Amino acid sequence: MINTISLGNFKCFREEAFPLARFTLLSGVNGAGKSSVIQALLVLRQLCLLGTFSGPQVSLSGDLVDLGRAADILCTEAEDDVIWLRLEADSSPVLDAAFLVDIEGGEASWANLDEARAAIETMSEQGVALFNGGPLGTPSVAAFNYLNAERFGPRKALPMDDRYGRLFDVGKHGQYIFDALLQHQDRITLAFDDPRSLSTASSGRLRDQIEAWLDEVSPGVALGIVGVPNADLAVGSFTFGREGSLRSPEYRATNVGFGLSYILPVLAALLAAPADGLVLIENPEAHLHPRGQTKMGELCARAAAAGVQVIIETHSDHVLDGARLAVRDALLNRDDVNFHYLQQIDGRTVRTSPQIDADGRLSEWPEGFFDQHRRNAARLARPRRG
Repeated sequence: MINTISLGNFKCFREEAFPLARFTLLSGVNGAGKSSVIQALLVLRQLCLLGTFSGPQVSLSGDLVDLGRAADILCTEAEDDVIWLRLEADSSPVLDAAFLVDIEGGEASWANLDEARAAIETMSEQGVALFNGGPLGTPSVAAFNYLNAERFGPRKALPMDDRYGRLFDVGKHGQYIFDALLQHQDRITLAFDDPRSLSTASSGRLRDQIEAWLDEVSPGVALGIVGVPNADLAVGSFTFGREGSLRSPEYRATNVGFGLSYILPVLAALLAAPADGLVLIENPEAHLHPRGQTKMGELCARAAAAGVQVIIETHSDHVLDGARLAVRDALLNRDDVNFHYLQQIDGRTVRTSPQIDADGRLSEWPEGFFDQHRRNAARLARPRRG
């Protein structure tokens, strides 16, 4: 498990360390730096996947995260022209990655190539999930997934690509979810005592557990997937109906709204991940009604209780409540949860990290921390002027 990610001269952070737990929730005002924390992790993963260790020049942009030129992300308050990222994980050497920034040219070069390469190689060989599927170590199915806030909505068909489907990598936009399920939905099973496993599912198979969780969001929904290998495409459809009643005809994904398409890769990534896997999700609540958002927070907590490290960025108080309720219901130990709230104060990003107790109560509510509902309710309760 990753215990800490530290950022130096990276975007809005002059120097900041973020303690990470089994379940870490990042929140805050727009533009305060929530995404930067996840992007820092993705930069390190990209370096491993690309194997960019052959020379001094290095790019901090790639398919996972495109940050532009190094000079574009150098903190405006930096006292030197060096960007550095530090990763601390269980039983692994500390990974320090430092990059010299050429202000005029805009690009970067390694400041400590040999040390960073050695640490990444060791972490990869030790199975640190952030580097799963790279050129080193033994890949593990579904051990790493990252879902961007901009995910694929309803599509008539989605691509098939064995490079992703084989490892149950749903793609940063969720574009390979059908392929991943076609290959693994009957192979991956959840034990009956897995915290993520719902007793309402007909079995522990991944496909049945996904449908059970879909039912929590949209009652009676069932998923169907058909592969068209000759075209490298997979087609998904949904049906609706309750037990003991006739089911609806199959509806193509484009006819059932955004919610189901948006939530499907999120559910699959969280349910398929093995213990010590890593799932990064931006805005898991997108296109879900409040009940679904609360259930999403609960599932994140259940995945963490199963040994998966889950890091999410969210603007939803319902997701927060789902996590708090999971702690209150003893689904997840409070020590396995971290909340980080980011805000801008006098032009600087400030981190506040409320603590949670066994009853799901938080130690503090910083200004702007999921307090808008209370503020709106207070305004509505006041007598109207005039």
